[in-house]
Amino acid sequence: MSGIRILATVVAAVVYFVIGAIWYGQFSAAWLAGIGKTMAELEAQNAGSPLPYVVGFAAVLVECAVLAVLVARTGATGWLDGAKLGAIVAIGLIGAQLALNYAFEARSVSLWLVNAGYALVGLVVAGGIIGAWSKPRG
Repeated sequence: MSGIRILATVVAAVVYFVIGAIWYGQFSAAWLAGIGKTMAELEAQNAGSPLPYVVGFAAVLVECAVLAVLVARTGATGWLDGAKLGAIVAIGLIGAQLALNYAFEARSVSLWLVNAGYALVGLVVAGGIIGAWSKPRG
């Protein structure tokens, strides 16, 4: 795994996760309407369990690790290259997959915008962090 910066990947994942807390705080009404639940229902369903946060952070860490591999494999260096690669992954893979699922699940475009928007912002920032820490191929 030459060229992959583990610390950059972990920092990127932490920042991406924090962005999620801010993002879903800002768009909580649209997100809750999109999933058809209230905050009280979610809190009762999770019963104070940390599991959603543990799974959520693990998922974000995997996304950032894959992005770090792509940054290293493509030779992307600098924050701008990393951010561009993050945008490509967010739009081309995550956004497209969510659109596919949501079309068959009859979910709203507004829910797609909230969830895909988070992936886009999070992966652009994560890619920027990872790219800034990456060494040019020698």
